[in-house]
Amino acid sequence: MEERNSKALHRAIGLSDLATLSAASFEFPRADLARALADGAFLDDWRASMVDARGALPATDEELTATCAAAFRGEEACEATLRREYSRMFLAPGIDVPVWPYESCFRHRASGAQGTPSLFRSPIAIAVERCMREAGVATVDEHREPGDSIFRELQFLAYLHAREGEAIRVDDGVDRVAWHERIVSFATDHALVWMPAFMEQAAANALIEPYRLLAKLGARYLDELECFVQEGE
Repeated sequence: MEERNSKALHRAIGLSDLATLSAASFEFPRADLARALADGAFLDDWRASMVDARGALPATDEELTATCAAAFRGEEACEATLRREYSRMFLAPGIDVPVWPYESCFRHRASGAQGTPSLFRSPIAIAVERCMREAGVATVDEHREPGDSIFRELQFLAYLHAREGEAIRVDDGVDRVAWHERIVSFATDHALVWMPAFMEQAAANALIEPYRLLAKLGARYLDELECFVQEGE
């Protein structure tokens, strides 16, 4: 039982860290992200997190990170270039955004619905914020950033994984089940409904290699999240 709990704890920590790294990948780029890509710190953290989540780094992930390492050291991974590409891909004016970074808008387009999608107070955004409040997370100022943005949802998943990990650490079975159920519910109702397609579209639409690869790294976290949901407790 102790060995089983140790593996579960490492998995929770690894998944939390992978979600955190994915969130940082799709927030508006800052100097620390560009620096971490260039000096290898981002990939070092990603590898360690995947080892925690999986117990080892699969050969396919070794190949992916080797490709990332070369691209992240290049000129395209500088802060200015990342910001230009982020703005082009996710923040274009009007409705002609190449890839919507908000669940409600992304699903609006994916459904084939016409017209301008609701950016702030859509039913989906409200449902996401309710999940956050029920988990004890203060929602963001709705006038600045919708709660259903890709990076807010990933930050929330990181928090949920971390809380399950803490419940495992202190051997609180009741709390562990509660946090596990929150992860499964949010993943099933929200994250896995749109994030895999978001990562696929981001990779396809990116004009620079770093964002194509960040999307592939994000997709790997979502693969692990889907496995986690399917595995059960």
